[in-house]
Amino acid sequence: MQNSSYLQSQTVLKALEFALARGAFGSHAKQKKTAQTLVKEMKSNQSLSGRHEQLASMLAKGATVDQMMKATNASRRTVFRYLNHFEDAGMNIILDDGKYTLKK
Repeated sequence: MQNSSYLQSQTVLKALEFALARGAFGSHAKQKKTAQTLVKEMKSNQSLSGRHEQLASMLAKGATVDQMMKATNASRRTVFRYLNHFEDAGMNIILDDGKYTLKK
């Protein structure tokens, strides 16, 4: 499997969320605040990881390229680059009747 920006960003996001939920920062208020800020930024549609999450959600239901472009405010080429990120992460994407979906 190739190195995947999707896998990397999702791993960091899930690790931060897990640490925050488990109280892993204890009395380190600055670290906890930094982690909370990072999670918020990573889930934002302004970040790559946020757009990845949004597209993964859309692919679970099926979406056209135009729908993905509109939702992420990205160009057609960028949407296909994001789809490549998913494929690099080992996810199977299929095109059926003009909609892209994740193959289960």
